[in-house]
Amino acid sequence: MHINLRNLEAINELPNKGEIMLTSNQIRRLQAIHRWLREIRDSEQFRQLEYYPDVTLGDAIQAVDEMLQSQDHCDYNRANFTDDQWQKYLEQKPVLHIRRVKTWTEKINSFLLDAASEVALLSLVTTSFMVVGAIFCHGVDRIEQSRGEQYQRTWIYNAKIFEGSTIASIAVFLGASLTGACAAGGKQDD
Repeated sequence: MHINLRNLEAINELPNKGEIMLTSNQIRRLQAIHRWLREIRDSEQFRQLEYYPDVTLGDAIQAVDEMLQSQDHCDYNRANFTDDQWQKYLEQKPVLHIRRVKTWTEKINSFLLDAASEVALLSLVTTSFMVVGAIFCHGVDRIEQSRGEQYQRTWIYNAKIFEGSTIASIAVFLGASLTGACAAGGKQDD
């Protein structure tokens, strides 16, 4: 463990109360360091190390404590709390919500992927209904052919309409799939 002695000397030369003060975030960090150093010093594992450097953890705790005492512009004084209350206070951390902002290209790619998947799904459902309609029309046309001379070709024309719609719906599905593949190709793996 290496401790820079110049840093410890700088702690002893703290500014007067009328001079520069630490931010509340820096004070919270110092309070957390103070608590962590005390926990390490009081732990059974640290006692088993039998480590006795020139500057001990007690010295570091004292230096941090002096730094905190010189920054008493906040309403919280260490002496007013028990150890449990102080630890609960130190553990209260503000929640930071980070929202990731998407770039225009990410928004366009996301829109294209969503639209392509919706169109592909819709075209598949349409294709299946058109196939069922074409099969139905061919079946009814066979029934009509059994009538002999009274046979009219109306059902075969309806079947051709359904077959054409099926082909068009398959083309829409393939186009949407190709568009989705192109939009997804722009993404890089993380």
